[in-house]
This record gives sequence, structure tokens and C-alpha cells, in this order.
Amino acid sequence: MGRVGFTSLTYFTHALWTVCHSRKWTGDMDFGLSEEQVAMGGAVRRWLDRHLGLARVAEYADTPSAGFDAGLRRAAADLNWLGVTAAPSDGGLGLGLLDLAVVAEALGAGLAPAGVGTAMAACDILATSIDPEQRRRWLAPMVAGELIGATALRAPGGSWDRDGIAVAATRDGLLSGDAGIVGHAQEADILLVAATSASGPAVSVVAAGHPGVSIRAVEPVDPTMRAARVTLTEAPAEPLSWAHDDVFERIVQRLTVLVSADLVGAAGTAMRITLDHLRGRRQFGRAIGSFQAIQHELAELHVAWTTISDALWYTAHAHDTGRDDAVLMTSVVKSRAADLARRMSAAMVQFHGAIGFTWEHSAHLFFKRLHRDAYDFGDDGWHDSIVATAAIGPGTHPALSLPGGAP
Repeated sequence: MGRVGFTSLTYFTHALWTVCHSRKWTGDMDFGLSEEQVAMGGAVRRWLDRHLGLARVAEYADTPSAGFDAGLRRAAADLNWLGVTAAPSDGGLGLGLLDLAVVAEALGAGLAPAGVGTAMAACDILATSIDPEQRRRWLAPMVAGELIGATALRAPGGSWDRDGIAVAATRDGLLSGDAGIVGHAQEADILLVAATSASGPAVSVVAAGHPGVSIRAVEPVDPTMRAARVTLTEAPAEPLSWAHDDVFERIVQRLTVLVSADLVGAAGTAMRITLDHLRGRRQFGRAIGSFQAIQHELAELHVAWTTISDALWYTAHAHDTGRDDAVLMTSVVKSRAADLARRMSAAMVQFHGAIGFTWEHSAHLFFKRLHRDAYDFGDDGWHDSIVATAAIGPGTHPALSLPGGAP
């Protein structure tokens, strides 16, 4: 099935919500954050404003620094951003995906270098282990900032489900294959690698320094991250202990929510910077933000961003509470967020005029971050098919591989 075509982002979102409500939602809906969650997000933003700022992000983008990444990770560990979903016995806060998404959204709003998000994702994956000794060995030191982890869940060009895994495990527990482009693999102590086996997909801990692990730096599209191509050749691995067979799908869905949160945060800041420019830039004796064509476009973008933000919080809450629509809403949010990313990044560059195309302005940083987030864990072309299957029903179009099964 090809991409579902809708001309209005707001209309598409509203239509999907109507379908979802008629099929899935019952009871009261609360799309708001608690006072504690608002305070948590505000604290992250204030810390980033004081210690990072877009000027330092631009410096990092020009010359990525391992020392800068290490300092940011150290601060994230000290502030317990890494252990939001880890149990208190593992050094964490014992909170839910919604709280972690609040932190991720604030990091995206500040365009924080992606190493922090990578470390947060690695901790969230390790927290799925049901083996206390395994968590003590790997998760607790990572939450404390004593160990660095990176995630490798798919091969380049692979699908965003178990069929996209190109690493295979032998009966001896050795992993071989292409682990893909891995964010911040160069500085990682361990890699969390998805691999296929006779019993299904698993995520295993692999020592990044083992001779069977090849890490070759590549230049990413988004300069706020470092990346490397990782291949494994008979590398020893320790699979995470899981209670259920569908944990890999749950991991993919949770990380999809976190990428969507980063995107929503970056899009919100891009919109605010653009609005500030439109209020101050004058042409023909008036602020260019007063021109009707610009007002209409920004109004649509604001409605879309607000709608997607609310849906994001609900989706994370749905995962935390085990609601039936969590998988469906993950695809709804990521699909619409990916579309918003392209529209918002294009508007930011266009409405800034010539300066928006220069290296000195931050517009190109937002453009690249938003496009990376739009693609990571599936763009609208990938997720629209999942939504269509849920909304229209099976058997009306070619079979699709759905993460986590049919919603």
C-alpha cells in the first residue's frame, strides 16, 4: 500500500482520532501533564539554557567533541535524566515513559547533542531485563554515568520491526552481521544489539571494544550527533532476560515515542524562533508576520504542533497504563510528527529569508535535526500503513508487517 494521501495535517489527525475513539477509546481522556511533570520539563530546559544554548550547540556541530559529550552525559547522570524509568533499586526514579518523554521533549527543544538521548534509550532498554543481577551489572552503572551504552536495533535500509534486523545469533551466543549506523558508538563501552535467533528477536549486551566489533565513523546528516557503522563478527553477547516474547516490539514502540518527543521539542523551538523573527523583521513599513499568507501558515503549524504534543503525552500515558490503543497511537503520533518536521523545517528556512540559508544561522541545525527525527523509527510513509490497517481493517490491502502485531 502506498502512502496515505491527505492534504491537511490537522484534518488527518482529527479523522484518525475520530476512528480511534470509535474503535478503541473509553473513559475519560486527560491529555495534560501533572504539575510535577511540567516542573521536570522546565528544570531540564532551564539547565540547558544556562549550560548549553544554541551557540554552544552550533560550536559542537562544527567540531564534535568527545569531551563535550562526556560532560553532558555526566550532568545527565547527576540530574538522573538517564534513570527516569529505572527502578530505585537500580539507581533510578522508577517513573514511566511519560516522564521520560517529558525529558526527551525538553532535550529536543534545546537541540541537545544526541548522546544524551542515546544514553537515555539504552537505559530504558536495559530496564526491560527481569534479571536483577543483569541490571546491577549493566543498568545501575549506566544510570550512574559510569558506563556508556549505545543502541543498534536495525540494519541500514531495513524495516522498523523485527524484519529489519541483520545480525544473527549462533547457538554459542555469538553475534555476526551488520548492526547498521549507530549513534555515538565511538565512545560506547557496550552496545545493545538486536539479533535474530531460533527463539525470535533479542537484544544483547556486546562489549564495544571486543575484536569482533568493527566501529567505523561516518558523517551523519545531523551534526548534533556522532555516528558509526557497526559490524559484528562472532562477537560474544549476553542476551537480556525477558519475561515475554513481544518485548522487542515494546522497545521499538517506546523508542518511537521518545524520538517523537525529541521532534516535538525541536519543532516547538523552531516555531518560536521563527515567530520572533517574523515579529521583528519589517518590510513595506510593517512586520512581515502581519502578512496574511504567513499568518495562515504559522497558524496551521501551531495547531498541528499543539495537537501532536497532546497526542504524544496521551500515547506515552497509554504505554504506561497498558491501554489497548498504545501501539496504534504510537504510529499516529510518529506519522503526523514526521510530516510536521518537514513542514516546520521548511517554513523556518523560508520565513527567515536569505539568512535562513546561511551556516551562521541555527535554521540549518533545526532542519537537519527535524529531518533525522522524522526518519528515525519510521516516517509517515511507514506509519500511515499501520494506521490504515487499524482504521480500515485487515484484508482490504496487501499484508503489512506491523510492529507488535495488529493493534
